[in-house]
Amino acid sequence: MASIPQASAAQFLTQLKYCKSLPTLPAVALQLIELAEDSTATLDEFAQRVSFDPALVGKLLRTANSSFYGFRRKVASLSEAIGLMGLNATISLSLSFSLRGLTSGQGGALDDTDYWSRSLLTALAARTIATELRERQPEDFLLAGLLQDIGVLAMASMLGDAYIALYKQGAGHAALLKQEVQSYGFDHAQAGAQLLKYWRLPERFHECVLRSHAATQAGGEGGAGIVQLSACVAAAAHIADAWIQGATDASFNAAYRSVRHYLGISPGQYQNIIAKMRDEMPEMEALFESELLDPGILQGIQDSARELLALNNLRLSRASAEASVQIQALEQRIATLETQTRRDALTGLYNRTYLQHQLELEFDKAMREQSPLCLAYIDVDRFKSINDTFGHATGDQVLVTVAQRILSAARPTDTVARYGGEEFIVLLPDTGLADARAVLEGMLSRVRDKPCLAGANADSHVTFSAGIAALVPGAASFGNPAALLEAADDALYRTKSNGRGQITVHEPDAQ
Repeated sequence: MASIPQASAAQFLTQLKYCKSLPTLPAVALQLIELAEDSTATLDEFAQRVSFDPALVGKLLRTANSSFYGFRRKVASLSEAIGLMGLNATISLSLSFSLRGLTSGQGGALDDTDYWSRSLLTALAARTIATELRERQPEDFLLAGLLQDIGVLAMASMLGDAYIALYKQGAGHAALLKQEVQSYGFDHAQAGAQLLKYWRLPERFHECVLRSHAATQAGGEGGAGIVQLSACVAAAAHIADAWIQGATDASFNAAYRSVRHYLGISPGQYQNIIAKMRDEMPEMEALFESELLDPGILQGIQDSARELLALNNLRLSRASAEASVQIQALEQRIATLETQTRRDALTGLYNRTYLQHQLELEFDKAMREQSPLCLAYIDVDRFKSINDTFGHATGDQVLVTVAQRILSAARPTDTVARYGGEEFIVLLPDTGLADARAVLEGMLSRVRDKPCLAGANADSHVTFSAGIAALVPGAASFGNPAALLEAADDALYRTKSNGRGQITVHEPDAQ
């Protein structure tokens, strides 16, 4: 791909204003922006301008009567809708509906499911966050969510097929921003902010486009309104990605860590946001005439929600024998599914597949947030002799006991998994070496201090050897999750060489 020299980045941003193929807002939308700048403009003037676009009038009336507002009586006229929703909300919604008709100017090359699904999901998430946090103008958040990636359309208009090919590589949003800077000297956040300046949108929107694309920009200095708007849109983008990635527990959990970083919301608030998005998604699709998710994914989520609701309802009527049978069947189904997909069949700990997935998530989070991450590799000492002496059934009993004791000493934020055979892995996020070692010492003490074999073998004690490796910003770094795991394995090997029953910390220079 041909690159534009860094020196021409400023020239490109200037040329945005004169690009004939650049996305432009409809005349009605531009007139609304002009009226919004006029402090003497009346509600009737706004209603008159909007009335020139019958399709826009229809969307505003449908929105006023939708679940977004839930007015007790049907809204029948445009003036009534503006009066009930408010002037600012009307302008933001009108601009939002106008944006949906924009293309990249390249034959609609980016006017497709990938671009608009993410933009509309971000917009819905931003509005839902705003309502959950009781922000005064949730429509501003919806509009800001739609505008976040408007620079993609601008860059596609100016740069054509080369940029479109880069965009469609699908390496992830953060990777796209880096690739844009490497290839062109600027990214679509800068391009989008400049475009919004040319459109004469209020400062809070083009500032939001810049700030919401990076953790260092979502907060920082500036007016409280801009900071909050940017943080909400940044969080909304992570929620949108979680939906696009299949709306799995893992994707939503990963998104929550970012949302918590930006907004500090509770798990309960986060669950409310996801549930409300699920309920309002069909309305959003109808209003913007777009399919936000594969229907199968959304149906599956809705079915799961109905199933959980049915389970809760059944629990209220346990006196009924029929209800009890259904409860047991549903609970067994859930337990079986979890066991098959995430749990080790013998010990009940997380399995290797889940561990590897969680390790990648925690590693990426630690790198992104510059927070510490420790990994402990545990191996039960002389386990082969236990199997040879007492048999494999007794060996399995030992593994179960050891697993339970390790888990009992773990913290709620730790991930404990059986890695294979007599090997266990413990992930300790946001944890430095000293604290990690203290947690492992507690685990070793619980395993060592009581016999692990029952009956005639009651005096049989078991120990484990462990190695700890730490990803510590500015002190110890690893190129990928596999390297961190290998470092812990090396430390474990040294423990075994030094007599077992101990804990060794990985030292980068020790081989």
